[in-house]
Amino acid sequence: MEHTQKVLVIGRHQDMMQKVLKMLQNEGYEAIGELTNENAITTFKQNNIQAVVIGGGVDTESRNLFHTEFSAWNPEIKIIDAHPQTVLSDLASIFQ
Repeated sequence: MEHTQKVLVIGRHQDMMQKVLKMLQNEGYEAIGELTNENAITTFKQNNIQAVVIGGGVDTESRNLFHTEFSAWNPEIKIIDAHPQTVLSDLASIFQ
């Protein structure tokens, strides 16, 4: 299945990030990964991101920051607090 959506994946663990990025890219998503808050915000603002996936290792304070920052920048942004096992179905449901 081919997708044209650009997805920002935010996580805290490099090994898990690589697995999730590869999985999304294999499904045709243009997936970009970031491990820090600062880089995630910069990447979001510099790219035409259509969805954000926040991994389980991201703390509540950072999650709240992302929801606030990204929604202010783009009120239509889709944000998923995801688990690797459900991320594909979660993305599919928001892009229907």
